[in-house]
Amino acid sequence: MVRINLLPPEVLERRRYEKWYGPVFIVFAALLAVVLIVYGFFWFGSSQQNGDLQLLQEQSQKVEAQAEAFGVFQQKEQDLADRQSIATRALAGRIDMGRVSEEVSLVLPDEVWLGQMGITQADGLTLDGFTPYSPSHSMDVSYKSVAKTLVRLNELDDVSDVWLTKAANAPFSGFVAVVGQTPLPAPVVSFSVKGKVTPSAVDVSGGK
Repeated sequence: MVRINLLPPEVLERRRYEKWYGPVFIVFAALLAVVLIVYGFFWFGSSQQNGDLQLLQEQSQKVEAQAEAFGVFQQKEQDLADRQSIATRALAGRIDMGRVSEEVSLVLPDEVWLGQMGITQADGLTLDGFTPYSPSHSMDVSYKSVAKTLVRLNELDDVSDVWLTKAANAPFSGFVAVVGQTPLPAPVVSFSVKGKVTPSAVDVSGGK
């Protein structure tokens, strides 16, 4: 049986393309779904990164706040170091009078005593001492004590250039010897010493 299609050619053409509408729609829907999935994936990743970035910014702000708080202590520590440096420079070259006096007293021979001692920045060390003198012994016995004093003073770390400026026999009224029935002042060798004192810095760090 022969069919004769009396439809116009444009209608026939349109019907031929209509059978592709279903597959084309399915493909389009699949592509749209893929695009939406990809977009959702990137949006989720971007949101997570934004959250991480915000968290890092908050942590950074906390760290900066802590750094500012510690900066105050750092500044105080620097101020203390500056003050110590200023104090050290101010006290540099100062003589520790007490320590030098103690060292001098420890090295004096037993047979020597002092009548006067002075320690100043300008004059250094000056002292007037005495040692017993017996006319029954040779004079050099008493003067050996004077020489021993000079040697020991020169061995001190803080004292140098010690010189004997005066030495002579003299009566010492502080002691009285009885000769026969007559009290007489005890004979001694009176001597004077002068030396330089090496300035030593005073420790201002509290022993740290």
